Amino acid sequence: MENNVVLNLDDTPVRFTPDGKVFIIDAITALAENSDSNNAEGIWKSLSAENPEIMDLCEDFHFQKETPLPVADSDAWEKIQLLLFDHMMEM
Repeated sequence: MENNVVLNLDDTPVRFTPDGKVFIIDAITALAENSDSNNAEGIWKSLSAENPEIMDLCEDFHFQKETPLPVADSDAWEKIQLLLFDHMMEM
């Protein structure tokens, strides 16, 4: 079984796949932790609904026995992050 890497950003765990892809919900949680809107799954659903093309940047990763979760490599995360900041400014 492959081991995932977990880093803590301001006490918020952010998981990475063994090949370095970030779990998008974890990353959004870390970035939105101090905002008024800290529901990472809701933010991701809203962001991806407004920008369906970002789904092409992601892939699903099976983490343990959980439902597959979206992950992105560093290039894709940079693009998602730009859209995320714009989205959060509009909230």
